[in-house]
Amino acid sequence: MECAAFLFIKENDSAAALRGVAQILYVGSLLFCAFIMCIYVYTKTTLKRTVSNRMVVITGLPVAFAVVTATIMGLKVGINAYGYYYNYGPAAQICYLVGFVYIFLSLMRIIYFKERIPKESFYSILTGLVIWTVLSLYQFIDRGMQVSAIAMMMMALILFLSMENPREYYERSIEGIRNRDAFEMALLEKLGLKRDFFIVSIIFTGKTAVMSNSERSEMTELMKIVGKISETYVGAPAYLFNWNTLCSIIKTPERVETFMNIVNNLKDNEGKNYRLTFAVLELPKYASEPEKALQILAYVSGEYAFTQSSPNLVIDQTVVDKMTYRNSIEDVVRTAVKERSFDVYYQPILSVADGSFCSAEALVRLRRPDTENYISPEDFIPIAEKCGLIQEIDDLVFEKVCSFIAKENLSSYGIKTIEVNLSGNEAVDEQTHIRLINKMNKYHIPPKFINFEITETSYINNDEVFKENVTRLRESGSTISMDDFGSGYSNLLEILKMDYALVKMDKEFVWSCLDKDKPENMRMLDYTIKFLKDFGLHILAEGVETLDQAQILIDKGVEYLQGFYYSRPIPEEEYIDFLKTQKGMFAKGD
Repeated sequence: MECAAFLFIKENDSAAALRGVAQILYVGSLLFCAFIMCIYVYTKTTLKRTVSNRMVVITGLPVAFAVVTATIMGLKVGINAYGYYYNYGPAAQICYLVGFVYIFLSLMRIIYFKERIPKESFYSILTGLVIWTVLSLYQFIDRGMQVSAIAMMMMALILFLSMENPREYYERSIEGIRNRDAFEMALLEKLGLKRDFFIVSIIFTGKTAVMSNSERSEMTELMKIVGKISETYVGAPAYLFNWNTLCSIIKTPERVETFMNIVNNLKDNEGKNYRLTFAVLELPKYASEPEKALQILAYVSGEYAFTQSSPNLVIDQTVVDKMTYRNSIEDVVRTAVKERSFDVYYQPILSVADGSFCSAEALVRLRRPDTENYISPEDFIPIAEKCGLIQEIDDLVFEKVCSFIAKENLSSYGIKTIEVNLSGNEAVDEQTHIRLINKMNKYHIPPKFINFEITETSYINNDEVFKENVTRLRESGSTISMDDFGSGYSNLLEILKMDYALVKMDKEFVWSCLDKDKPENMRMLDYTIKFLKDFGLHILAEGVETLDQAQILIDKGVEYLQGFYYSRPIPEEEYIDFLKTQKGMFAKGD
């Protein structure tokens, strides 16, 4: 516009005023680009990844001042030796100064906070700013060459090719689906607008936990279809939030309902091999910060959805509170591992044959900091497994058990065995048998004093390493038992694959078999006990809470009993007191 004004409008024309307007528009546009670039650098280097309205206004004041100054004072025009027009005068000097300030502040910020952004992004922005600085200085010195606009375009091109290229925000393996980086950017933008919107997550769950290549290909094709539906019918692109979850950002509840209805019809026709679960999160109602929104979405798609039977989930405050509770447990677990602050309790086990409490199970306990309250193992053990901390916990517990056995000389109380849980994760670690044997040697614990219970909270997917660990521990003198038989992965096939010495029947299984309202369940108990005994296995029943339960189990031939009827899990000191006072008072018939 400025070039056209100077080429076609003479100074004495009636439209000569347009030349001044074109000058101000040109200079103002360049300053506005410098302002935008300064804001861009700020958003890339701030921890929040957002910029407040107040910050935008404060940062934009120099642009407003420069444009107003140029409007009031006017920009003088000169022609150099080559016939090129250029702006000069006090107002032009102020505009140059403001532009340099923006570029300088951007340079200083990107250098000072370079650790906050990826190295590639740092060098891209730095290169663009340096080029902009050099060309702007060149224009300031050689007034006839309007190269500051070229500098601005080069800066934009560098950022586009290296950082903001739209192709970099699409999943390469799923046509039409955008990736996690694109989703996070869109989420930041939407939250910054301070308007209500919805995130609809579609969680794809296969028939089994482990999918074949053909099943993954089928899921990919189904994701493509869902992505097209999202873009075509509700005008919202679909983003791959994680491997099994698509997210769409939708403005109104009416469009959410439309989207869900269409995909539900698709589920009836196309999604036979998958369970598609909807989860709807309203923002900023339940999360005003991007980090919290991402945490909620990760929790729902990674853990919460798999525990729900409903295909449609509304993420409300109850769900958010569950996530907060879950995250608080993870924080406690991580701190406890670091500070080695887990407690070990012992639950006595009755030997039916002689009526003595000749063994006990060591159980890990976790206390909340600064309180007397404990977190249930059913809550923190799965979280520890997902965080990769269960092996460290197992090691800490076993160290405490060995130290306690040696310190108190438990064999002097008639104790023959202490049972220690060995998680599925540790059972498939190649170094497990070495670590355990070394700890027993360290405290001079005879290996026969330890019975390892294999817990199946994690699926044992490496049979060779598992068998090697069991073989080495058995060769050293320890015995191996299956824990929680009748639940989860503890089943008959596992018994056939491994030579266990003892099987512990899960308390839920025992309670179900002894349910007086379902007397037919007793047959399952009879069949199970007969099978295990015919297979040469010893049997322990967990969850014994009444004398009637104990008597039935004894009559059925169960050899060991464990439960609240005899004793709750108790700390070390109380366990020693228990051993001193108990003389087989719960023997058969007592």
